Amino acid sequence: MVMGEEQLILRQNNYLRRSNRIMYNNQFYNHFFNQQFVTPSYYSQIQNQVEQYQKEQTEEVKKVVKSVHELCEAYQRLDNENQRQAFYLALAAMAGKFGW
Repeated sequence: MVMGEEQLILRQNNYLRRSNRIMYNNQFYNHFFNQQFVTPSYYSQIQNQVEQYQKEQTEEVKKVVKSVHELCEAYQRLDNENQRQAFYLALAAMAGKFGW
């Protein structure tokens, strides 16, 4: 694991836990999702799906961080002129991919 990934993942998980606590302690949320109308088994089913999704997203974040580290290492092996060219081409590729 690349240095810093663990801290990023811990921060992401802590944020998600805080968000869940806020959501379930929210009067508005409790009113509209009252357990009289939605069974606890439904909540646990959804919770399992959310946890699986969060796990998959954490793995994707790890892949992105690793790829960025590899990109930076490759970039540093270039001379100044080629670094500049690589930088602009990488930005152009990202702009095209994300519709900037």
